[in-house]
Amino acid sequence: MKLRSMAIAAMLVTASSAYAGDFVTLRDDLANLNAANGGLIVGANNPFRDPLYLDATSFTWLDGYSSHPSQLIATSISYSANSGSGVLTLLDYRINTGVELLPGVAQATVYDFVFRDSSDNSLVFGTRYINQINNNQEVNFLYRYGFEGYETSAAWLFLSDYDLRLYETGRTDDYSFSSTVAYDADAVRQKSDISVSEGNPYSGLFLVKTDATDYAFGDKAIGYYQAGEEGQAVVGGFIGGFVPTVAAVPEPSEYALMLLGLGVVGFVASRRKKQNLA
Repeated sequence: MKLRSMAIAAMLVTASSAYAGDFVTLRDDLANLNAANGGLIVGANNPFRDPLYLDATSFTWLDGYSSHPSQLIATSISYSANSGSGVLTLLDYRINTGVELLPGVAQATVYDFVFRDSSDNSLVFGTRYINQINNNQEVNFLYRYGFEGYETSAAWLFLSDYDLRLYETGRTDDYSFSSTVAYDADAVRQKSDISVSEGNPYSGLFLVKTDATDYAFGDKAIGYYQAGEEGQAVVGGFIGGFVPTVAAVPEPSEYALMLLGLGVVGFVASRRKKQNLA
């Protein structure tokens, strides 16, 4: 399926100021294909008709990572969307090298990001999958895990003109091409077709926004799957990375210790003031 990146240069010349895309809320009504606010959200092969597309207006690159499409790490991304504009500021990142698809084959490098969105102060988890070997192996589905109990929305954007778009997304762990899939509150599936053999080695920056207040390292954070579209092995796996969490709330005993400490500091300061006045 040779659906490579879109003709970005031409589209940017003709694009208007109205953008088709935004972060789209993902709900449990997966049978509701192309729903405006739920279901399996399907993208489009034109970014200005794609409900999931964010228009990146500017980037600030991390030093040493802007020279090649396979090594792009942005510390700041300004974007425009239907609901307005925002800035994604990088909080943390991990680079996972030698990720296996077939056993014993170091197929890919997977980038894992956490951003803060200035538009609503939400956390945004980002994935970029780089297929590095021309062996007819491809990734049809990427996943982010750890979202059970959290509200989520999805979007994507280009880091380079070579990036492949997000075809479809929804809250499922399914790896078939069926239009009827089971809901999974923990997972967000991101469909694409990332293949060196087909000229699509780089995914775009696939984003999942959440109402979680913090993040941590989890053993199962990013998944990937080859679904056997052209007769390849049906195979996949997952790697550790950033997962959403809630910022720890101090226990009552910790509050008591904090208050005691403030009291001691205040007492010492008061004594010193009296001594200075004496």
